[in-house]
Amino acid sequence: MRESSNFRCLGTACKGQWLYLIDEQGIVYSELENQFVGLDATGVLAYRIFDAGSTVDELRGHPAAAESFQTLHAIFALSRGKFPEEHGEQQSEEWPLLKAPQAANVKVNGLPLLIEVPGEVWNELCRDCFVSCTATTQPARFHIRISRAGDAWTVLINEREVFPVVQDTQLGLGLLHAVRTLLYDEAQYDVAFHAAMVANDQHGILLCAPRECGKSTLAAYLAANGFALVSDEPSLLCLDTICISPVEMPISLKEGAWNILATEWPQLTDARIHTRSDGQKIKLLHPSQGGIARTPKRLTHIVFPKYSASSPARIEALSPIQQLAFLTDGGMLLGRQSNKYMFERFLSLMCATPAFAIYYSSLQQAEDMVQRILSDRVAQPPAKMVRIPEPPDV
Repeated sequence: MRESSNFRCLGTACKGQWLYLIDEQGIVYSELENQFVGLDATGVLAYRIFDAGSTVDELRGHPAAAESFQTLHAIFALSRGKFPEEHGEQQSEEWPLLKAPQAANVKVNGLPLLIEVPGEVWNELCRDCFVSCTATTQPARFHIRISRAGDAWTVLINEREVFPVVQDTQLGLGLLHAVRTLLYDEAQYDVAFHAAMVANDQHGILLCAPRECGKSTLAAYLAANGFALVSDEPSLLCLDTICISPVEMPISLKEGAWNILATEWPQLTDARIHTRSDGQKIKLLHPSQGGIARTPKRLTHIVFPKYSASSPARIEALSPIQQLAFLTDGGMLLGRQSNKYMFERFLSLMCATPAFAIYYSSLQQAEDMVQRILSDRVAQPPAKMVRIPEPPDV
């Protein structure tokens, strides 16, 4: 754990919004918008000046004007409660109630689901998605079905269209997409990460990165080398227990990973090939029973993996602000019931949880780095609270 999880909370003029200071940087959180955004030291100063009532034009010539003019306008808007538009895309969907409950086929993270696919397409691709799921006969909460729509197929949840699927080879991934949508919208969690999670007896490691960075491939490799798979995405955190819940879904692996993992997972050779909407070919890996976690696992470390065939191997310890920026870039989502108290608990957890970016050119290299991190052989900078002076009058 880091030496300190201190942060300083400042009230702001904008209702339901707070500025948190960590080191020389800051985070603005809005309880009304259920969003947060990070600021560097200059951004913090600009925010506080705007919060005191100044305008962008009044900052010309001030040290806070070191920010670009466009950024100053964004910080000014933030001080008035308007967050960057890209964060608004993460709103949860309100799904209609299931009109005629029937017995569910499977349960995923506690959600009983009825899966209905016409017999003509209930092929290996569709069945392949649910091999890891627990069968159940309790009443379904959600009905996921595939329906013909002209020359295409449409995936619906409780009769609301999720998206059209053009090719039969996309149907399996369409079903997985529907299940993941429900997990983000309906599962019980305080924070959801677009991340994989693996665990051993002592440690739980969140592997978080945007697409194409290799987190699923690394998760599959670690799951074959002493770790159990908790989830491949999403990873759902409960702040009361500091645990990630197991999600009974397979690991999605792109074509480039199949040969790399052939020794660890020979079943990939004969696995069915799915097609993503962008044309990317995918195989689904279902680890053996011993390689799957069945109970929640405590989060102890966060790792941001980045694979590159020509990458020099290195480990970079991250500050809390860097860590939160990486998590946000990776697609983190605060729970629907989040508030100031819960956000501060989450912020304390992030300040106390060791976080690292790792850069590697082979999976063995990445595993060695992970083992070094778990054995505390990598220095982690402590989070310290720095008293930032009050902004001067402009």
